[in-house]
Amino acid sequence: EILTCDWSSDVCSSDLVEPDSPVAKKHVPVITVPPVLKAGEFYDVKITVGEIEHPNENEHFIQWIEFYIGNVYLGRFDFAPVMTKPEVTIPLKLGHHGLDSTLRAVSRCNLHGLWEGKVQVKTE
Repeated sequence: EILTCDWSSDVCSSDLVEPDSPVAKKHVPVITVPPVLKAGEFYDVKITVGEIEHPNENEHFIQWIEFYIGNVYLGRFDFAPVMTKPEVTIPLKLGHHGLDSTLRAVSRCNLHGLWEGKVQVKTE
């Protein structure tokens, strides 16, 4: 699902941009994690902004990425333009067996607003 915003108000909607459009491919966070996690063990979750590399210059860059499991906030990572890359790896441990969980990443582009990427994981 893509979460984009009315740039003047940051009101978000998932209907404004096609998922395969070039703008979406540069903005939607991509979450890389095994589909099945063993409860109680740490796994690296990698979040990168875009299937296609997003610009990273003073005039156009990713300001931050927030990470959630469902609606539970796990962390926020801020980026400066030019000297950093909108990419982060977070060790994650899920404590319950048999859960289907949605990992979510929300990023904010200074020009194009908020974007969301999701992935389902299971715990054993």
